[in-house]
Order: sequence, then C-alpha cells, then structure tokens
Amino acid sequence: MKTDDILMCPGPNDIADRVLRAMIRPATAPGSPEFQEVFEQVHERLAQVFQTSNQVITVPGSGRTGLESAILSVLEPGDPTLTITAGYFGSMAIRIITNAGGKADEISFPWGEPLDLERIEEKIAQGGYKLVTMVHNETSSGALYQEAGAVARMAHQHGALFLLDAISSLGGAPLPTDEWEVDLCVSCSHKAMASPIGHGYVAVSDRAWSVMEQRKEPCRSTFFNLLNWKAQPSEEAVGGRTHRRPQVVFSSVHVYYALHEALQMILEEGVEQRWNRHRINAQAFREGIQALGLKPLAKPEIASPTVTCIPLPEGIRPADFLQKLRAEHGIYTTRGLGPYRENAIRIGHMGVTAIPRCILHTLYAMESVLASFGYPVSPGAAVSRAGQVYAEAQQHQPEIGAVP
Repeated sequence: MKTDDILMCPGPNDIADRVLRAMIRPATAPGSPEFQEVFEQVHERLAQVFQTSNQVITVPGSGRTGLESAILSVLEPGDPTLTITAGYFGSMAIRIITNAGGKADEISFPWGEPLDLERIEEKIAQGGYKLVTMVHNETSSGALYQEAGAVARMAHQHGALFLLDAISSLGGAPLPTDEWEVDLCVSCSHKAMASPIGHGYVAVSDRAWSVMEQRKEPCRSTFFNLLNWKAQPSEEAVGGRTHRRPQVVFSSVHVYYALHEALQMILEEGVEQRWNRHRINAQAFREGIQALGLKPLAKPEIASPTVTCIPLPEGIRPADFLQKLRAEHGIYTTRGLGPYRENAIRIGHMGVTAIPRCILHTLYAMESVLASFGYPVSPGAAVSRAGQVYAEAQQHQPEIGAVP
C-alpha cells in the first residue's frame, strides 16, 4: 500500500495539517489592508522567534536569497570579508561575496569538529574585515556552533559586521540574536520553522542599517536591497504601530497565511519548549543509531538538534540505502555532501518530525534496511535505546512527544 512519504531530510520538512489548511482561504490583494495586517503580524512573530527587537525582513525565495540579500546590502566591491567554514554550506557566503566583487577570505575547520576560537580571533584581528560570516547549524555535518556570540564580539572589536547563517536552526535551537549581537541573522521558512518554501528571513541590527545607509556605492540589487524593505514612519498608526513595512515585491499571500499559522504554533508551544523538544528527539535518534553500531559525524558536544549526518558501513552506497528506505518504509531523505557524498546520509529531525513517532519509525526503518544489506544488527536495539531516552526525558517533561 502506497502512503505519503515522511520527509526526514534536512529541509524541506513535513508541514502540519493546520498550516496547510491555513492556505485554503480566498485570495486577497497583497496591497489590501487585510493582508497588510497579516504581513505585519508575521514579522512581529518572527522577531519573537529570532529573540530580537530588530526588524526582521522576509525576502521572497529561500534561505539562499536571504543570505544573498544580506550580503549584497552591506558589501561593496573590494570589501574584505572572512567566512568561517566547517562544512559545505559555509562556502555559500563565499560564492555570493565573490560574485558581488568582494574579497573573500576563509578560515576552515574539519567537518563535525569544534571551532578553535583562538585561531578565529587571531585571523579577525589581522584581516581588517568589513564582514565576518559563519553558519550556526551546519546541515552537511550535523554540527551546531553556539560560539556565534563570541565570534560576533570579536568581529565588532575589529570594526566588522557579523552575519550568522541560522537557516536550519531558527525554531529548532536557541538563537538569542540580540544577546549575541548578530548584525545580519539569516534563516528561512521550510526547515525547523515547518512552513512551506517561499521566504528567506533577515534580522537586521542598527549597526547593519547604518552601514547600508553610508555606502559609497548603491547596492547593486533593486529587490534584494534590504534598505528598500526597511519599515518607514506611517501617517496612520494601525494596531499601535508607528511604522509600516513596505512590500518591495508583492508577496505570495497564501504562503504568508501558512507562515502566520506556523508561527502561531511555535508561540503556542513556546520557543524554549520547542528547543527542548528538538534536543530530546535528536538525542533519542543519535543514541538509537549508535545502538546499531553507527556513529554520527559531529562530535557529541556540538551535535545538532535538527539534523544528523551518519556515515554508513563500508560497502553500503547511500543511493542504494536511501532508495530502500523510501520504497520500503516511506522515508525520504538525502545523502551526504562534499567528501561524505558517497558514504553518508543525513536525517533531519526538525519541526513536525521532531517527535517520537517519526524518530522511532526512522530508527526501525534504518535497522531493517541495514539488515537487508547483511549488516549485523541486534533486532529492536535502536528503538529500545531511543525509548529509554524518552522515558528518562518524560520524567521531567511529560508531553515531550506532543506538537501543538
């Protein structure tokens, strides 16, 4: 019997029924007062999830368009930048910087390994950089780097802006944007936020606005220039607001309806409770695969709460493993990237899928597929170990498996 796949990939992810139902509404004009109110509320709710008092902008597209808009808005030709890389997606910023005419420098670290803050500080101190960028949650390795606040302070001490790629962490891991003093915090709608693909987000600090306003040359993009999206004083205060957000590009109304509902779900659950749910389900998954004899790529102290990269046993090709996982168990996910493309898979446990039902099903399916390739497994070991993690967690948080 054919059933719908469960999206256990690093994004896009499954979407809750109530978010899908939110899109079944009559169309309205993006410029109508009714939609403008939805538009304003979405951005106010996003700021709560970002933990920021700064303006958050939604740019049509995805996390990559958010990243490009952030970089293009502050970077001028010839500007020196530093990108901290520890996986595949750190280099995304380098590509954008280079295409924009900036001078991209890089400091790299092994995939799945902790960062060396002393090396980073030394590099920043020597470079005279205008912009420092790093990835918060690297989905290629399954590593979360919570040193962003320390790196931001280093950047500011040496006159640079700090950009944080939080594309796969927003809504799934602690992200204190203001506390960390992030100048440009980038994310998107379709990962841990559990909303349809359609938006990149950028939370912009006053420091970043000032750099944009003092450019010597205008931004080379019309629609990705964040200054054009900045809220402006409004002649008529609506809902107690003194500023109105412009829509530089007419928005996809129904995608905003979905995002509005997804944000409502996050706030109903509570951001801290949501982070905890992701953390516990990630722990259950990692300990489950370890019971099968597999080992996550990322070191335990930096393991991501939203995605795990798993090198497969020698002789098992990711393409073959993933084909059986989908055909026989209805689980869709993706292979590794870069040096791990031919020997690893990646499992996303974020948003709607960060619940025991999805974690336990995935662990059983992985055990079954491994056994079909002749890999020795102890039947039920993965699910049993994950169940122990849940039992221990439920003593402190009885509703860990619930999603509002």
